[in-house]
Amino acid sequence: MSLTLPILAQPPAQPPARPPAERPDGDYLLAPFLAQVAPAHRELVGMLPVVDVNAAALAGLRAVSPASPSCRRAVAGLMLVDPFLRLRDATLALAEAGVSGVANYPTVQLIDGETARVFDSAGAGVAREIAVLTAFREAGFETVAFAASLDTARAMLRHGPSRLVLHPGLALADWRERAAASLAVAHMIPALRDQCDTPLLVYRPHGFGPELDQAEALADGRVWVAD
Repeated sequence: MSLTLPILAQPPAQPPARPPAERPDGDYLLAPFLAQVAPAHRELVGMLPVVDVNAAALAGLRAVSPASPSCRRAVAGLMLVDPFLRLRDATLALAEAGVSGVANYPTVQLIDGETARVFDSAGAGVAREIAVLTAFREAGFETVAFAASLDTARAMLRHGPSRLVLHPGLALADWRERAAASLAVAHMIPALRDQCDTPLLVYRPHGFGPELDQAEALADGRVWVAD
């Protein structure tokens, strides 16, 4: 059975139209910031001064009745390294909206090199992202963990996410770079299966095409932005 997790900018009026075989959970990842940015900028929007990801998420949830079935099926996409994100306030807002799941989407993991070290030294890097996602799990929320490397995926798994989403990174213009990133994701899947039974999903960012087909075939399902 193929697991699917569509990413939506707003709660659907009714469940997304999908074949029954692809609908084991019926949930979706809610990311209202998507409505405010171009597809090419989605993956880095959390690090750009263009939109408050978390404010958009909470505002989107407040606009839906907690009694709505679609809201109860939502996994909230949050920028977990945001220094203004207060865990208690966020957990109360999510619980009030009837949301029981959180994902680290968008993720800071796409920043690398010297810039990544600057983020880490400021307490806004991958370690912070993992710690905050873990705190949400300990507060009783389901967690969907995005990971862009094998080391980060293993670190995420130690904290018990319900699903692990493997992120191939930015869709670079050179197809060879995209192919190499896709192959790296494909190689991660058997390595991770040896240490966990957590469902492994592949995220297909804007700009990736058939390069990711092999990885997706090896995984338990896929995640994509449902435009």
